[in-house]
Parts: sequence; structure tokens; C-alpha cells
Amino acid sequence: MTAPEPHEEDVPTRERILREASRLFARKGYHGTSTREIAEAVEIRQPSLFHHFPSKRDIMAELIDIDHGESSIVAARQAAGTGSAALRLYRYLVWDIAFICRCAYDLTAVELIVDDPIFADKMTNRDALVAARRSMIEQAIDSGEFVSVDADLAEKAVVWILRGDIADTAGRPVPDADLIADQLASFILRALLRDASQLEEIRAAGPVIQASNDPNP
Repeated sequence: MTAPEPHEEDVPTRERILREASRLFARKGYHGTSTREIAEAVEIRQPSLFHHFPSKRDIMAELIDIDHGESSIVAARQAAGTGSAALRLYRYLVWDIAFICRCAYDLTAVELIVDDPIFADKMTNRDALVAARRSMIEQAIDSGEFVSVDADLAEKAVVWILRGDIADTAGRPVPDADLIADQLASFILRALLRDASQLEEIRAAGPVIQASNDPNP
């Protein structure tokens, strides 16, 4: 049984700031949103907001870390693994899509702002994530699991699907996250596999991924 969502008053102020700011950033854009508007949405005063985050940039920087931090670790681990690259890509995709579906933040604006020079210091995780996805695709092409396709184009197609999922959920966690994750990951794999009949075998292998903070990876 899924635990009930906490009442808004039970959510810590810092968490409420991130949630409301993410929604405002998605609706009005990062540059079009003020800290006053964020404070008003959270129903606190600006000094209280600055107690948790020194600036608007710090709020967005944390949202960027949430979007790319754990995902880049999971993707890098799968890219460095052995065995079927198609299976490893599937496992990463299921993890990342389920994460998006359960996320309490609207990360739409993150995907639009991350290339802004003011967030240049936040590019490391995003670049690592892109490189890991591309590596798994290249490995699967080289092994003959995937059709011969431009790996960069395939990786970008994956990004477009992930961004679509972000826009669709918009920070509203959905109850069937695992089902959606499997369906979208399967859609991507079906388009890339040289032999589509292998998809069921890949799905049956299971999307088991240990968390990055697991002491026994």
C-alpha cells in the first residue's frame, strides 16, 4: 500500500520552496520569476526564503542537481557494466522514467535553463549523463543488438522522450510510475533493437538497479 501524501503544512519549508519555485519556473521561466513571487507562493516572507536559499540561483541549482545528480550516477554505472548493453540501457531508462514520474518537482524549466552560462558549473552531471547514455547506445550498436544508427541522434531522441515525460507529469507524481517507465523504455528499445523479439527477454530480466548510495554496489 502506498503511503499517503503528507499534508502541505507537514512538508518542510525548504521542500515547499523547491516545489513552488519549480512550478513558477516552469510557468514563468527562471528569469521571469522573482524571489518575492516564490515567497508568496510558499506563504512565507522573503527573509525566511533567504534563510533557506541565499538566492534564486541557489534554488534552481538545487533543482538541476535533483534532475541530473542521481540519474548521471545510475547511467554511468550501467554504461560501465558488462553484458547486454541493450539490457543496461533499458534498466537505466526504467529507473530514470520512474524517477521523473514520482518527482514532486516540475523540472520542465531545468531542461531549458541548464545551458545558460550562469549555470556552467552545473554541466558536469548533465554531460556525464549524456555521455553514459550515448555510450550504452554505441555499445549496443557495436555488439549488433541495435540497428546501425547515429548514436548522437538516438541519444537526443531519448532526451526528447524524457523531456516529454517531464512536461507531462509536471511535478505531479503518478501512481502507475513503474508501468509508464516500462512502457516508455520498451518503446525506445523496440525502435532500436535489430531483433524486436529480444525485447521480451530484456524486460523479463528486470530493471533491478541499486541506489547510488548502496554500500554494496
